[in-house]
Order: sequence, then structure tokens, then C-alpha cells
Amino acid sequence: MRPGQTELYWAYALFALLILESFLVALLAPRPQVFALLVPVLGTLGVAAWLALRVVRLVRGHRELKEAYAQELGFARQLMESVEHGLTVTDEDGRFVFVNRAYARMLGVPPERILGRTPFEFTAAEDHAALSDARAQRSAGTSSTYRTRLRRPDGSLLAVVITGSPRWHAGLIVGNVAAVVPAQDLRAEGSGGPS
Repeated sequence: MRPGQTELYWAYALFALLILESFLVALLAPRPQVFALLVPVLGTLGVAAWLALRVVRLVRGHRELKEAYAQELGFARQLMESVEHGLTVTDEDGRFVFVNRAYARMLGVPPERILGRTPFEFTAAEDHAALSDARAQRSAGTSSTYRTRLRRPDGSLLAVVITGSPRWHAGLIVGNVAAVVPAQDLRAEGSGGPS
């Protein structure tokens, strides 16, 4: 059952009871007072019916918006997973909240073991200063590109070029978005190889 559908059924049942009540009042009340009792009840029912239609439209609109958002999110995830190079998203504390499979493959670690950790944990210690400088630039609202080396669990290093940008929400920087390209891929593209 779709969200909000149960509530709508209850609202319909309540309106049916109100209509039944108004007819019972009309049938059982003394004749001179029927009109005086029935007008406010019918007025209330009219307003309630008008509000019910607005609620139904609102719920439908919300459901359609939610479905459209889910489709857009699915499309965005498909795009992020389909690129050959690494994509990462960090929060305001510098912790990964999203990494695509390509980035996880570069590190040799499943994506779920990367989430919640910081880039410093996967960067060669000698390159931490460059990473700190890049984070400072992004915190100031500018993009940056730099070379660094990723450290894999087996101790091997992978030279990469990272281009990162601030992640904005409601006018505030709430993290970073970065593209991670192995340096060897950049050399191959620059050497006139196939593109």
C-alpha cells in the first residue's frame, strides 16, 4: 500500500460517518429545528470535502515528487558508478559519505569499508600537507587540483590527480566532491594514445 493511502481511507470513512450523522440529525430532530441544525452540519461537510480534495492532491503531488526524486537519485548513482575514474563525496567533517566502485577499486577496499573514514587514512603520510592545503581551499569556496598518492592496504602506492570542489547546500559548504584520476591515465591521454 502506498504511503498516505491508509490515512485517506480513514478520512473517507470519517466523511461518510459525518454525512450519515447529518442525515440522522435531519430525520430525528424536531421539524422546526431541522433547518437550523442541518445548515451548519452541511457547511462543515462542504469545507471538509474541499479540504479533503486538497489533501488528496497534496498527497498525490508528494508521492509523484518522491517517485521523481527516487528516479533522479537512481540516475545520478548510475552515472557516478559508470565513470571509469574515482568519485568521492565527503561531509563537513571530511568523512566519506559516498565513493564509487572505481575509487574503491583504486584502493583495493570495498566501498562500505571506506565510508565514514577520511581521505587522510588512504593518503600517503608524506602527502598529508597537500591534502590539508586542498581542504583549506575548498573550505574557502574554491576548487583545487593536486597530485597525491593513495595508500592501499598492502602498502603499495597509487599516484593520482585529484580535482575537488566544495559541496554547497543552502549557501553553506557542507563537504567536498572530488574526481580521482590515476596519474598513469593522464600520461596515456597526453601521449597521443587513443582517446
